[in-house]
Amino acid sequence: MRQYEVTFVIDPVLPKNEIQDKANVYIDFLKGKECEIVNIDELGLRQLAYPIKRRNSGVYYCVEFKNEYGAAIDELELEMRRDEQLLRFLTVSLDKFGVKYNQDKRDGKIGTVKKKSTEDKDGKDNKDGRGRGGNNRGSNGAAKSAAPKTDAKTEAPKDAVAKTPAATPAAEATPAAAAPVAETTTPVAATPAATPAATSTDATAKDDLKKVEGVGPKIEQLMNEAGILTFAQMAAAGPDKMKEILAAAGTRFNRHDPTTWGDQAKMAAEGKWDELKKWQDEMDGGKATSSDEEE
Repeated sequence: MRQYEVTFVIDPVLPKNEIQDKANVYIDFLKGKECEIVNIDELGLRQLAYPIKRRNSGVYYCVEFKNEYGAAIDELELEMRRDEQLLRFLTVSLDKFGVKYNQDKRDGKIGTVKKKSTEDKDGKDNKDGRGRGGNNRGSNGAAKSAAPKTDAKTEAPKDAVAKTPAATPAAEATPAAAAPVAETTTPVAATPAATPAATSTDATAKDDLKKVEGVGPKIEQLMNEAGILTFAQMAAAGPDKMKEILAAAGTRFNRHDPTTWGDQAKMAAEGKWDELKKWQDEMDGGKATSSDEEE
């Protein structure tokens, strides 16, 4: 029997129980067509690469099954095309390498190399006495070997190595000795000047431009490369500037219309999320509908 894999995306606005029922409809359909279900992956809610039916995310399911000559594939895809609650679906035929890869992944043979190497490293460190739980040459030995350097500076006796608290008064005395210097050199108290530098990074904080209807990950990358990182910058750029950015990226971006992007970004920058969401529900892929234009 041949082995297949069907991945489908369910509209996330459905209640949780209806989403599960929708997935079970197609699983039961395959069982009714004498298909052997090999594995079912509930991948959960994931971000879409681009908006579909005004949705920016969807609930993913992946079902791996066996069927003789793929006789049930045509009927399955026909049912999925008629279902308006499915955003997308894809059916593929698995060769022997795809079957083995999926099985190895389920058995945990893929993606565990890094963890194993870390364990080997930890074991090596413990063996050498450098890791946790080592012998006297471990962490305690390292502390003792560093102690003579401190004793050499303070000229303390060699047998005073174990008396680590003795170094504490010297550390506490340091601020008292440095106090007169702070009084005589007033320009030294310029520490608050570092505060604006720390807050200046907030001005260049990057916003999630994908919240603008019609903007996907690739377009967000183009805008960032052009210096548009925030909603405020996108609102200030205007449609003409964004059209130039899209045109420079190639002809495949000509179908995108940034007419409403600036207004959407302005509402996002002002925190008008409810108003923005209501407007986006009336859009078609980021474009204003005819009713919006008449208004």
